[in-house]
Amino acid sequence: MSCGNARGPSRLRWLYALLVAIPVLVAAFGPLLAELGPQERQSPFGPSSWSPFGTDRLGRDVLVAALQGGRTLLLTTLVTVLVAYVVGALIGLAAASTAKPWLEDLLMRPVDVLLCLPSLLIIMVAALRTDGSAVAVACAVGLALIAPIARFVRMAARGVVQGPVMDALRMQGASRTHRYVRYALPELARPVAADLGVRTAAGIYFLSSANFLGLGFDTTSADWAVSVAANKDGLSVAPWSVLLPAGLIVLLVVGINVLWDELLADPHRVAARDAVRAVRDGG
Repeated sequence: MSCGNARGPSRLRWLYALLVAIPVLVAAFGPLLAELGPQERQSPFGPSSWSPFGTDRLGRDVLVAALQGGRTLLLTTLVTVLVAYVVGALIGLAAASTAKPWLEDLLMRPVDVLLCLPSLLIIMVAALRTDGSAVAVACAVGLALIAPIARFVRMAARGVVQGPVMDALRMQGASRTHRYVRYALPELARPVAADLGVRTAAGIYFLSSANFLGLGFDTTSADWAVSVAANKDGLSVAPWSVLLPAGLIVLLVVGINVLWDELLADPHRVAARDAVRAVRDGG
């Protein structure tokens, strides 16, 4: 019975990890495999000479396009989210740490204003002002993410950096590095990691939405979101030209959410779940 309990969470984690691994591996190694497929154009929305998925509106093999279209989206998302999180976390941590109300207002009031602006509006304005620059769209997505990140980190950090443990460390003469690196950061690691998963999913959503609307990458790009938008008119005759790239995006977002939930689950909740499973299996 104990072996069954140990295998339960492991199976879930492997399943959720597989959901993330499929699109990640396609994005990482897909361009290499795509070189094996046909590079010449075939009949649009017709059968393909290489894969059973047919061709897209430009006559490209759907599988070849899907293998080529994930790397840019994935790398852009990772860089954008990481930079946004560093900036937002620094703002939130500085606001939570200061004892000066005017400094906290100086840091957080612009964040509050930014939080009021619709994210897609920020992205659309950046795209229109830069003639659809992919870099500008990525920067706009990062800007849209900074505000909620800063507010989350500020609220999560306030009880840590202004709590009794921090006061005790300060009274003991502990250095600022010791207080923040050895105490505060480990205390914040779990909630920040959970929020990072949420922001990563949001970054994928925003970038995919921008590309779907034609605001980011070139409309002839093999990017997954661009492919969904470009081929939607052929959904009835060539469904895989839409379903394959859309399915990879869905797998990535859903996989990140459920895997993060499993990895960062409350140990007490996990223990209760395993106990219920043990009783059920024993019965």
